[in-house]
This record gives sequence, structure tokens and C-alpha cells, in this order.
Amino acid sequence: MATEARNTALSTSGMNVYHEDEELIQAWQWKSPPLRALDDMVLDLLDDGPARVLDLGCGSGRLSAALGGAGFQVDGIDVEARAVELGRRILRRSGVSGVTLYDGDAFDSEHPVATGKYDAMVCVEVLEHVDRWRELLSRGIELLRPGGQLVVTVPRDPKQFTMLDEYGGHLRRFDDEELLSALRDSCEDIYVRRPGWPTMRGIVWIYTRLLRVLGRTYDNEARTLWREPGALKRFAIWATYRLLKFDDLFAGLPFGTHLVVSARKRTDATA
Repeated sequence: MATEARNTALSTSGMNVYHEDEELIQAWQWKSPPLRALDDMVLDLLDDGPARVLDLGCGSGRLSAALGGAGFQVDGIDVEARAVELGRRILRRSGVSGVTLYDGDAFDSEHPVATGKYDAMVCVEVLEHVDRWRELLSRGIELLRPGGQLVVTVPRDPKQFTMLDEYGGHLRRFDDEELLSALRDSCEDIYVRRPGWPTMRGIVWIYTRLLRVLGRTYDNEARTLWREPGALKRFAIWATYRLLKFDDLFAGLPFGTHLVVSARKRTDATA
């Protein structure tokens, strides 16, 4: 009964893409330059493996696969069973080892991830979908061993909320202090990056305004944007990914589209 009550409290806003066909889910989650760039930053921030890592909110397993490829032993968990099953098929085809994807509830005391004692926990682009996100973050920290590392990313700055956030099922963009204050009681060695400026922020500004001028919505555009692209679109994806690497040079400034936080669980933390 306690788990059922917690599930109700932790209601989520699902991503529209999960209602689409699997081809679109894979293309959007695995080819998106911003998501790939965030994954790269997470991998750069994590301590060197081998280590047991929990990917909290793993989706279709994109980051889990990257972690497995880097030598980590990974357990991923997500409430979206369809996305997880797709991720399992992708992992089988790719031959990545050391990764197990689970669907289910991280608060379930009978779930395999509930054994905890992970060396690291990553929670990438998840908390913005969750109503009572502090409880989910605390649960992730609880599953870490004392001294274990966590890396969390969220879209930042409520003023940057656009139709892209709406399509992605975001309930919010975070004020930086919201997330940082939630970490301070149980974490130390907090390190902050804010990637996404000027390139990503500029692209979003131009693209969303262009859609408005043309009278279009991203809900419709996304169905074609991430389909198998032609030569021009492939070049644009390639170029955007590399331009986002340029943005990383400015990630110490408070202008980016995302907040990326690395921290370590206090050895005396109760969470």
C-alpha cells in the first residue's frame, strides 16, 4: 500500500514521443545532438570505472548503452515499459554488455534495483517530468553507497520554457537554486555546469519563433524532424552536435539551457 501511495504522489508527465512508433522513439532519443552532448558531459564528469551505476529514468537506454560501452556495470530503470523494451532490443543488436534495463518503480522494495549500494547514480533529463521530483531524487541518492557519486541534468531557467518543453512532457524548467538546495543536505563536492549557450539557446530561439510565424506546432513537426534524414539533415545533425561542443567552453556561465550537477553522497547522509 505504501508503494501504491508513493506511485500516486510521484505522478509523471509522459513524453509525447512515447506514443509514436518505435522508429521515431529511437531516432529522437538516440540521434538528438543535445541529448548526445549531455551524455558526453555526464561521462566526462563520472569517476573512472569499473563501477556499478544506476541510470534512474533510463528511457530507451541511450545513456545506459554509453555507460556500458565505457566499462561501467549499469542497471537502468524507467516507468515507461514500452521504451525499456525498445532499449533492450537495441542493446541486443548493438552487442553492448554489462547493461540491464528494467521497467518498474524505483520505490518498490522488491525491485532488483532496491538492493542499492551503487557506486554512482545518473538521472538525466528526468526530474522535469515528475510532479514530486524531490522524492525521486532522494530515492536515487538513497540507492547510492555512502560517498557514491551522482550526476543530474535538468532543463534550466523557467523563462526558456517553449513548445519544445511542452512536447517533451516537461512540467517545469528549473531555477538553479531549486535543484542545488535539494542536494545540499545529503551531498557534498557539488560541481555545476550550464551547457547550451550560445548555440543551443540560439537554435531554440530561432526555431520556435519560425514555427510560430509559419503557424506550425512542434507536435506535428517532430513526426518528420527525426525520421531518417536526407543528406542536408544529416549534415545539420552532425554540425549541431559539434557546435554544442563549442557551447561547453561557456558552461561555467549562467546562460545555458541545462543545469548539469555532479555531487557526492555524504557519508553521514540519511537519504
